[in-house]
Amino acid sequence: MKKTTTAIITYDTEEDTYDIKLKNPLSVCWQITTKCNLNCKYCLSSSGVCGEYGLETKDAIYIIKQLGKLGINRLDFTGGEPLIRKDIEQLIKCSKDNNINTIVTTNTTLLNEQNIQALKLADLVQISIDGPEEIHNEQRQNDVFKQTISNIKRLKEEGCKIRLNSFIYNSNKQYIDYLLNLSKELNLFSHLFIIFTPQGRGRNYPEEIIPSEEVEKIKEKIINCRKEEKRNIRLYDYNEYIHSCVLLTPLGDVISQGFYEEDSICVGNIFKQPLEEIFANEIFDHPTHVLHYLQRRAI
Repeated sequence: MKKTTTAIITYDTEEDTYDIKLKNPLSVCWQITTKCNLNCKYCLSSSGVCGEYGLETKDAIYIIKQLGKLGINRLDFTGGEPLIRKDIEQLIKCSKDNNINTIVTTNTTLLNEQNIQALKLADLVQISIDGPEEIHNEQRQNDVFKQTISNIKRLKEEGCKIRLNSFIYNSNKQYIDYLLNLSKELNLFSHLFIIFTPQGRGRNYPEEIIPSEEVEKIKEKIINCRKEEKRNIRLYDYNEYIHSCVLLTPLGDVISQGFYEEDSICVGNIFKQPLEEIFANEIFDHPTHVLHYLQRRAI
């Protein structure tokens, strides 16, 4: 589903520059739960079995309708593990009814016939693999690599569009070529690499922060691979996109994300003030988030 986002572009004749303004973000990343059946070592949301289940269905639907009224382009259902939610299919359907594209980010280990049907309704299913079996299982703190690969193939057979998601940190940065080859072998059109940021449980591992000069080398590798293979291969570096990503928590807080957790700012709560007022806060850098997606077309 294609959807247009309106931007105001102003040319400054004196400075010879263009200024782009968006009233609302391009997309919203929503932790619909922080409950998870896994306990990943570097989880950005510190999710686990004791996490917050999230809002009741009626309140979640209220949020989706508010996002639809504001013309939000895309909604990423993340967590925690979204498949823990019994209403995930209902939430995806509501998003589609409100003209919002949907992504579901899942570890796939709770996959069953019912939620497969829900995932088939989403525009994109995002699944994480962080390295070869030993590395991936260490990060997940569970023996799930083979199951995840099998479930990727199963979802592809069911017609789901899949993007591989890889979290890159000091201990696995040498496996980027392996991961690129893996997504190619799995015939996946899209692969997103996310540079480690010390948030959530990742705060306990500052040694996993990749030096900036090495991040640049990784970025160059990704760009070269994208040129050669003509696949949608991208890299997201929180340092480069500070306060451009809008995060919605399980209970409706709206967060402007920074690199460190201390840099992230709670701007408001959707149940306490109008969402358009929250999104208008000057802390948000909505145009920079758009540029993250434009880069792949400019190369």
